[in-house]
Amino acid sequence: MESVSNPNSILDKVIATEQEHQLAEFNPVEIVVKLFSELGSREQDILRRRFGLYGKENETLEQIGKNYNITRERVRQIENAAIKHIRSLDYFTDTVKPVEVVVITALEKYGGIMEENHMIEYLLQNEGKEEVYCRHLLFLLEKLTANRILRESRDEFNNTWRLEFIDWDKLEATVAELTRILEEHNQPMERDELFNKFKMTDIFLKHQQLFDFDPEKAEPIHAHLRATKKIKQNPFGEYGLSQWSTITPKRMGDKIYLVMKKNEKPLHFRDIAEHINKAGFDSKKAYAPTVHNELILDDRYVLVGRGIYALKEWGFTPGVVSDVIKEILKNAENPMSRDEIVDAVLSQRMVKKGTVYLALSNSEKFKKNENEKYTFIVA
Repeated sequence: MESVSNPNSILDKVIATEQEHQLAEFNPVEIVVKLFSELGSREQDILRRRFGLYGKENETLEQIGKNYNITRERVRQIENAAIKHIRSLDYFTDTVKPVEVVVITALEKYGGIMEENHMIEYLLQNEGKEEVYCRHLLFLLEKLTANRILRESRDEFNNTWRLEFIDWDKLEATVAELTRILEEHNQPMERDELFNKFKMTDIFLKHQQLFDFDPEKAEPIHAHLRATKKIKQNPFGEYGLSQWSTITPKRMGDKIYLVMKKNEKPLHFRDIAEHINKAGFDSKKAYAPTVHNELILDDRYVLVGRGIYALKEWGFTPGVVSDVIKEILKNAENPMSRDEIVDAVLSQRMVKKGTVYLALSNSEKFKKNENEKYTFIVA
């Protein structure tokens, strides 16, 4: 028996294809150039300076006024008159409508609220990193689109755009539940692990029913996560609470710890400094001598070789080779042969076998029985 195709599925594909086409064709710079075409050169220049459309920082009314030798108030009047003139153009509605369509479609896809940079990345695709495109898009949204699209700034949230009929409570509920999961886990989590735990909650199921999204992609949940300031990613892509040192490390010791946890192996202090600089935690450069000093002073780290350090929590014993041997023998159920001790030491220290032999020859610390096996001497 032939399976009957799902008309809704076909329609969804047609809609998705049309949306992709709209995004590919969407160019805010071209739209602004068209709307500016009937303005005078001074009006165009003032708007471009005022809203950073040259790709530079927005200029103040006072800065623009000095350039034209006019008052701040006169600059404001010219700006308002130019915006009013653009809105009166016969082709204004048809020109701006595509902007509203792609923005509203994006917001609906992501649950009605998106962090500003997230929305820009999605709408501008390949051009999203070019400042001039971003500024043209924001100018269109702030000055020329309908009030159905709102820009907001709230405590504990990044700058966001939302559809006027969407409430914040869904986003806040998402953030609260994700925060609870992270607090319970008490350490950074990979995105898939965090989302898999969240998908088991009632809040996720309620959101899925409300927004009708693919549970695997879960676009609204990703958007909610990007909007909050309470949860962040560290440079290695792990999620956690913003104040955690493993997410936003400020002290050098915390940066070292995070780098070593991520690499999961002992590292030379110069390599640690290089990893810190590549991670880009902040604008501060890490220097090898500074890293080395921190490693020496912090008891979280153990010297395991010439300039090579490991995390103490990995089971490495602090101290010199004889201290390591003593700890190994102390934890052993029976006396150990020289080769067994050497293997055990080399799993914790990057030293030559001769160094271990030399340490074992200290008769004040270790003794050998008739079976050529060693025990330590209790002080």
